[in-house]
Amino acid sequence: MAEIEKETEQPYYENGDRFALLRVAGTVCALIIGTGALYFGKPVLLPLASALIMSVVFSPIASRLEHYCGRLISAAIVVLLVIGFISAMGYFLTIELTEVADQVSEYSDNIGNKLATLEKTTPPWLQHVKEAVSEVQQRVESANQPERKPREVMAIPVAAPLSDSLKPVAPIVDVIVNTLLIIVLLFFLLYSRKDLRDRFVRLAARGRVPISAEAMETASYNVGHYLLLFSLINLGYGVATGIVAWYLGLPSAALWGLIAFLLRFIPYVGAMSSAVMPALVAFALFPGWSRSLEILGAFIVLDQVAAQLAEPFIIGRGVDVSPVALLVSAMYWSWLWGIPGLLLSTPLTACLKVAGDYIPPLGFLAILLGADRVLDDYHDFYRMLLELNPDGARQVAIRYCDENGLERTFEDVIQPALALTNEERAGNHISEEHERLILDTTHQLIGELSSRFTNARISPSVRVLGVMAPGDANLLSLLMLLELVRKDGVVASFAGENKSAVEICELVKRFTPDFVFISCVNGECIEATIELVTSIRAISSRVTIAVGGAAAIEQAGALIDVGCSQICASTNETRRAVRSFILQRARSRLAFGALAARRYARENG
Repeated sequence: MAEIEKETEQPYYENGDRFALLRVAGTVCALIIGTGALYFGKPVLLPLASALIMSVVFSPIASRLEHYCGRLISAAIVVLLVIGFISAMGYFLTIELTEVADQVSEYSDNIGNKLATLEKTTPPWLQHVKEAVSEVQQRVESANQPERKPREVMAIPVAAPLSDSLKPVAPIVDVIVNTLLIIVLLFFLLYSRKDLRDRFVRLAARGRVPISAEAMETASYNVGHYLLLFSLINLGYGVATGIVAWYLGLPSAALWGLIAFLLRFIPYVGAMSSAVMPALVAFALFPGWSRSLEILGAFIVLDQVAAQLAEPFIIGRGVDVSPVALLVSAMYWSWLWGIPGLLLSTPLTACLKVAGDYIPPLGFLAILLGADRVLDDYHDFYRMLLELNPDGARQVAIRYCDENGLERTFEDVIQPALALTNEERAGNHISEEHERLILDTTHQLIGELSSRFTNARISPSVRVLGVMAPGDANLLSLLMLLELVRKDGVVASFAGENKSAVEICELVKRFTPDFVFISCVNGECIEATIELVTSIRAISSRVTIAVGGAAAIEQAGALIDVGCSQICASTNETRRAVRSFILQRARSRLAFGALAARRYARENG
């Protein structure tokens, strides 16, 4: 019994840590198993992935053609165009590469002279290092070389097995079979794309994964649009590099443009790789080094123009894939599937990122692969709180506040962090302790940030009372609103947490506010809010009552009927309502002062 009691008395956080470790171990095991399945399933998965990506890219074109010639004919036309393009590209590459190899072989003397010149200009210290390495290598080879005695061997002719005879043909047959598989899969994916989407949605529903039809359409459109535009930009880059190669006098300029088009699908290093081969050809054919350097410089400049000007202007934000994620993905897929995986790495990464955006169980992919770092300070603020570093988070918020102001800090740092905290806690992705730390730190920060600014002074003072509806829990948003209202120059007070309707009415009697703002976010609090508005209106018919929050917006009509002056959908709308009240009061007092002055003038002649 004592052992059982000890087991049941284990702290909660120890069990939480144990479950967290189990989840991490499960994720690592799933990653290893998935990688193994991708590696050993390459013969099936590589053609399938290629066909899927091409179907996503060409689906918009097939949809346009479907309006004119039907689904079957449109899918057939797209497949025929793809077959023609791939066949022409393969034939062209084969012929041109052979021709370039023949041309380079004719300039062997030029290559030999340049290499001899390089060897003569090698620094002495580098020559000594080279000689030392060669000497060590020769000694190792001579020490490991076993003594062999000559033996008499009689050669007996043996008929070669059939498998050895087919070995040279096997790679060609493999390429042909994979190409046919990709073509057939592409046709059926284009022809049955709507049916496949329906099956996917039904399968997701059975797995309790919420996916809307609109999300499917948006995800498919985003990926297809991005990949199509990215392919067009790469095509433009290939055409531009081909023109440059032709202008510089390099033979087979169209070949170098085609290679540049293909290799630019490899992220970041593809453009540089596409410049290496034409630069080597220029090294072999032309005297001196200037032509090779011109080729390298032109390819790099054109790649930067495409990356820094064309892609932001034409594609925009695209699918927001991180540059680091693209590089890691290129290494991962090239390790799994070789050169085809390297060429497919960018489209596959884009597809996985969009899947993480729209499929909740795959949300971790959006976090790992995403490049959405527009609000760096918001991410840093939230991350430091998750790292149990409230002082670091406070410094981030203070720095952002000093640079951008109080209102921007609330909008760009505090509110997004609170929204993300609610989402993560609702999905049980963070612990209750983390949530409490975030809320407590944010509560302290709101007043601390506001104290760094001097509030405006409006005379006579306008008094605002902030109230939480009985049962509501939107404390921090209300406190931020009151701080911003104080910054506008009014006297703002907070009624306090967990106040009943009677206590709030007593505060209204004592404080006699000009403007009462009630926060009502939860739908369960709407009835209490309606009763509270009725009670405040019974106390004073002149007080302006504004109610904000999601529940208040849904029940706006009922609140207006019981005496609410305005329903505010945002913080800025509430501030505008307060400013409008201030202006109306100022006008009425000016009008009253002018009327009193005219009356005094009449009475005193």
